[in-house]
Amino acid sequence: MAIDRDRIVGEALLLLNEVGIDKLTTRKLAERLGVQQPALYWHFRNKSALLDAVNTEMLARFHTHRLPAPGEDWIDFTFANARSMRKTLLSVRDGARLTAGTRPSTSEFADTERVLKLYVDAGFSAEEALNISISLARYVVGYVLEEQGERERNDEDTDENDDLGAELAAFPILAEAFESLVNAGTINTEKAFESGLGDMVEGTRARLAAKG
Repeated sequence: MAIDRDRIVGEALLLLNEVGIDKLTTRKLAERLGVQQPALYWHFRNKSALLDAVNTEMLARFHTHRLPAPGEDWIDFTFANARSMRKTLLSVRDGARLTAGTRPSTSEFADTERVLKLYVDAGFSAEEALNISISLARYVVGYVLEEQGERERNDEDTDENDDLGAELAAFPILAEAFESLVNAGTINTEKAFESGLGDMVEGTRARLAAKG
């Protein structure tokens, strides 16, 4: 039975959300599709190639601010792009792990070129533009890795953490910092993310200003 590449990728994305990246196997995917494993290898030489395609599909579906809008300046784009990417990775189970372990496809290079041009037109060199893009992506991926890792641990942890505030009482600076981030009994990761992102953008803006 012939099966097309798009259906394989779509079903793989659904399976990823159901079982997670560690349990997503070509055997399970083939069973889900009602085909033999060799049918998948006609389109993808191995699981890594399949995950590359799944990552590309995830970004295409959910990363709504991958490219600068007409007339958008680099600062507004940087904030919007980072927020969109974080939202995308959080929307898919193990989304950050998926992105961290995959390679971009050649079809994505044109998009990267447009992003780099925005920074170059603002006054950055091509190397600086690429460094900004890489640093931003790795900040977001690393941040979401922690968020999703903590979420998974909380789902599996049946022990109650009764009063972390009491445990921090002997450490006043840590306790004060922790209290400022707590929202409804949990760490406000959104606030911490925005703070770090703001620092990155401000540092980048200052470097550009120093160039004159």
